[in-house]
Amino acid sequence: MKLANYLDQRGVRGVSGLIYAVGSFGTIDGDTMYALKAENGVQVYEYVGEKVRLTARFTEHENGVIIRKDTFENLSDESMQVCLLSSRFRLPGNKYDVYTQYNGWQHESLGEWQPLVTQIVTAGQGIRSCHTATPMMALHNAYTKKNVIFHLFPNGLWKITARKFPQGKNEVVVVETGFDNNGMNLSVAPKGKIELPTIMFYEADNQTDLDAYKLHQVYNTLYPRKTLPILYNTWLHCFDTLDIDDLKRQADTAKELGIEAFMVDAGWFGDGPWEEGVGDWTENLTEGPKGRLAELSKYIRDNGMVFGLWFEPERAGLESRAVKEHPEYFINERFFDFANEEARAHMIDVIGSQIEKYHIGWLKFDFNDSIPLDESGNVFYYYMQGQKCFIEDLCKKYPHVYITNCAGGGSRMELEQGSFTDSFWLSDNQGPLEGIRIVKDTLKRMPTGLIERWNVQKGLENTPVYGQKLKPRMIHTNDGLWGTIVGVNDAFSENFMLGGPMGFSCDLAAFPEEYKLRWKEVIAQYKQDREFYRTAIARILIDDPEMIGLEYADKDLDRCIIQIFTKQSYVSDLIVYPVVDKTATYSYQGVALTGEEILKDGLYIKDMTDYTCVCFEVKKV
Repeated sequence: MKLANYLDQRGVRGVSGLIYAVGSFGTIDGDTMYALKAENGVQVYEYVGEKVRLTARFTEHENGVIIRKDTFENLSDESMQVCLLSSRFRLPGNKYDVYTQYNGWQHESLGEWQPLVTQIVTAGQGIRSCHTATPMMALHNAYTKKNVIFHLFPNGLWKITARKFPQGKNEVVVVETGFDNNGMNLSVAPKGKIELPTIMFYEADNQTDLDAYKLHQVYNTLYPRKTLPILYNTWLHCFDTLDIDDLKRQADTAKELGIEAFMVDAGWFGDGPWEEGVGDWTENLTEGPKGRLAELSKYIRDNGMVFGLWFEPERAGLESRAVKEHPEYFINERFFDFANEEARAHMIDVIGSQIEKYHIGWLKFDFNDSIPLDESGNVFYYYMQGQKCFIEDLCKKYPHVYITNCAGGGSRMELEQGSFTDSFWLSDNQGPLEGIRIVKDTLKRMPTGLIERWNVQKGLENTPVYGQKLKPRMIHTNDGLWGTIVGVNDAFSENFMLGGPMGFSCDLAAFPEEYKLRWKEVIAQYKQDREFYRTAIARILIDDPEMIGLEYADKDLDRCIIQIFTKQSYVSDLIVYPVVDKTATYSYQGVALTGEEILKDGLYIKDMTDYTCVCFEVKKV
């Protein structure tokens, strides 16, 4: 993409200019001119005033992806307050549709297009970085049919705004990204520096998936994933009712299937119900594990698996020992203050002691509540910087630990958090039907290797299946609490699990033997393929309420895996058009086809049924 098309320094207030800033230093708007210079291939725009320096750095990556990093510096010897700080883009043309995503509990990454009439705003709503909305915006030009995509790396309470401005009879479209200025009064120390949220943006031809493969390629290069693990978590098997003998039975089956890590979720700590014990990260001796956690950890590790524990370090019960002993470590009485360096060091010691005691190799960090506004006016900037420092310092001390990032489901499922944690608990809705929808829409804004997939199944004996003898049938939860159940074909369940870290959270020990054998085969095959998925790019081929089509491929399109998931579709055959290298020859079901033929004629799929998945592969020959 041509960067100059999105930058404007004509000196028009409210419309042009690179960075918009308002505070105790005054106002810096479109009438401010920036000097342009190059630094090691980075295009740098800089404004230096009497009291402040504003810098915008643009780095171009493959496929026209540009990463923009802006900074605000206090050059004076006195502290100053900032009440508005945003990065600005000017878009060509005036007629756009805008895509944003709602992000709520069990409704993660739920997106829609709407016309830009006056202005459209998407913003985070609290201390969890994508609570109520995801930090992205796409704009579709109605004239050219081109799209421009903006992804934010939140480091505070964030906002993205697209708006129209009149200029005589003409109209100008401006996009601003940065901190949400609702109640903002950000303190900047003398000679201090503030980093605005990093922006990744690019142009896209495809309105269905927004050319997300471009983001995937760059992000995988900048932030490579660890080996994708095979996981077991206790939560949706037994919630907080922990029976150590039962968990040993689950571990026996997990080992048999080839699972590599075993986690005890909420319920292992405190003195009573887990919601009240949050903050007191010592083993519950009267309920839950009843003092047998070390025994279970040894059992897990002796069976060749990594042992894991769930923590919620950012919250504590009001009656917890943690709050009573160190009230100075908390804001709003019960939210741990990661902006406090002493508090961070304390939490590393607390969790580190449990890592060492129980030989933990996998942590799940959750966050099940929120604060809507930062009463200090700092838009959670220093809090989020501290949370990042906490995890980075913990990982330096315990580099072997794998970290799953969770926040009441997916309320922290975004690119900044993905840069310093390993993967995301996709949603508390771990049903396959809504799950594949969430995966599909989340792929528009992050690579597949970050997105955990979880199998939550239970067997029903002697279920009648038309045309067959009585046989076991597997049902799935379709929410976060086993409140509703659904049934899908085995192929749907199995293929849903591919693409990211593979997890199980159910009564494995009770699986019918034929399903244990089948999942053992699926896991063994996945271990052979997981390096492919770790670096894979993804495309959305079909996006419809009745059918979802996904393609996973390596960067050079040497290998492409295509999945077509159906609901009640009333379709028996289909032609699908995967993206391949038109100059290459591919093997498809033993037949050689040129890439040009595949792109032109597609691939024919027949005998499709409801609630299943057709999965096939094309490879270069």
